Amino acid sequence: MALSLTPLAAAFILVVIRCAGLFAVVPLFGLPAIPARVRMGAALAVSVAAFLGAGAPAFAAWDHADRFIIAAFAEAMLGLTAGLAARLVLDAAAAAGSAIGMSMGLSIAATYDPVHGVESPSVSQVLSLLALGFAVAGGIHREAVAWLCRSVIEIPPGSPISVSDLAVRIVGQSATAIALAIRIAFPVLAAVTIGHLSLGLLNRTTPQLGLSNIGFSVALLAGAGALYLVAPPAALMAAEAARSALIGH
Repeated sequence: MALSLTPLAAAFILVVIRCAGLFAVVPLFGLPAIPARVRMGAALAVSVAAFLGAGAPAFAAWDHADRFIIAAFAEAMLGLTAGLAARLVLDAAAAAGSAIGMSMGLSIAATYDPVHGVESPSVSQVLSLLALGFAVAGGIHREAVAWLCRSVIEIPPGSPISVSDLAVRIVGQSATAIALAIRIAFPVLAAVTIGHLSLGLLNRTTPQLGLSNIGFSVALLAGAGALYLVAPPAALMAAEAARSALIGH
């Protein structure tokens, strides 16, 4: 069964699929606030530049429907994997913020999160927006476009791709994101825990003061103080990890 596509047109469609998969989840381009039409328009424009910049490679098996479908699936998986590699480590800041908000007693105060399109605690939103801001300032959108251009040259459209290698990449990046979330949340959680322990010790030694009534305030103040010191470097750490994921992918 032949497709009514030329080798160049088929290869360009595969590049568009790869770019669409990347833009669907990569930070900034994959924000829920960005309309799908705008995202697809940007993917088409970037695909044209990447395709022509790579010398307009052709897809030799363009006249076989089964090979074209398999190649399209592989291209989508390749783009999604690269985008998820950066998205997962950037979302580590949001996960750390959720744990911090829970320890401070602020998990009930959830509002709409424009980064993820769902309701999340306020502390999680603060860290998410800071991380995204640092990532944009560091040029993560440029790194995404640069990754697409490099990948079209190094892995021409239609090249065989190992799905198992992509799965291993995602699993490894997920483990990295979990470790990063723990590193970000640990200082604030430690400060809140020390505040609770200090309050419990004082209440134990001098119970007549009734310090147990101010437990929430102590946790809030200790967590807020630690968060004030930790939030900027933690967000910068997540942003750099997201950029490194695209550079090293």
